Amino acid sequence: MLKDTLKCKIKDYIFEKELYFDLKLNKNFNVNFLAQGEYNINFTVDDGNSKYVFRVNTGSQLELNNQIGYEYNALKALEISDVTPKVYFVDSSKMFLEYGVLIMEFLEGRPLEYNKDLKKSAEIFGKIHSIDLENINHEFIMEDNICSDRITEGKRLLKDYLKSPMVHKKLKNFFYKFLEWAEKNKDRERYFTKNKWHVINNTEVNSHNFIIGDKNSYLIDWEKPVVSDPCQDITQFLAPTTTLWKANYVLTKEEIEDFYKAYINNLKNGNKDIKERVHLYNPYLYLRALSWCAYAWLEYQKPNKDIKNMDTYRKIEEYLNIDFLEKLMKEYI
Repeated sequence: MLKDTLKCKIKDYIFEKELYFDLKLNKNFNVNFLAQGEYNINFTVDDGNSKYVFRVNTGSQLELNNQIGYEYNALKALEISDVTPKVYFVDSSKMFLEYGVLIMEFLEGRPLEYNKDLKKSAEIFGKIHSIDLENINHEFIMEDNICSDRITEGKRLLKDYLKSPMVHKKLKNFFYKFLEWAEKNKDRERYFTKNKWHVINNTEVNSHNFIIGDKNSYLIDWEKPVVSDPCQDITQFLAPTTTLWKANYVLTKEEIEDFYKAYINNLKNGNKDIKERVHLYNPYLYLRALSWCAYAWLEYQKPNKDIKNMDTYRKIEEYLNIDFLEKLMKEYI
């Protein structure tokens, strides 16, 4: 497997680059597998005193030529928030490992638990969404047209899925109807144009991308951040497509209200109708989540896919069940 091949090469890479000097590692450090997503594999580098995350990037959801450089620069810009990992090294040359490399801070803690940690997550969002963009050097991807962008993204992700003979006709019809609804209702976007509110969004805010520590808590995995309306992150965070993903949890109305109160209290510049923004954006968030599942399902059918996470695959199949889809979208289509 790729993770085993990489584990063997990482120690040689660190010696080749003499990174142990800059990282203050003794030469008897260990490399161990930590976790993997769809486009990244993470390892720990640990000598007993110092510990880092060694992140290997295998692809780009944003279709960027320098995906790992974009993530590194984003994390540098976000350090001011004190709720994201510090980064120490990046290599986008792909010469030694054939993949982009990032070395960052290892953070102690556990994944977020929705029934315990909503106030902590609200504080994290509040700090990130309060960063003054005028003081940011990194050029983040900008998304002004969040409904139109989701339609464009959905069509791109669904292109091959809707043509595939492996996909059931009922599923194809569902997505055709969904795209048609999204096109007819994209004038919702005017609200965001008239009431502009731009912040840095993570865009992947599932429970396992939070590290909850005894003293401090963090939001990690900044693979595809954008500057856009904060409803991108808040809608995704609260949506059942997210809470069910890793935790099999659905938030109650009371929990959602408590989260909103805490989030608003942690915004430096105050609330600008976040609930209305979430209400308008919600179906477009579903379009993003479900069309990505369709795209990923098709990718998993390929025998040469670099990373295969079977827990992810099972959840994708659960979401692509026609009963689940129709229940989720019954308010809209």
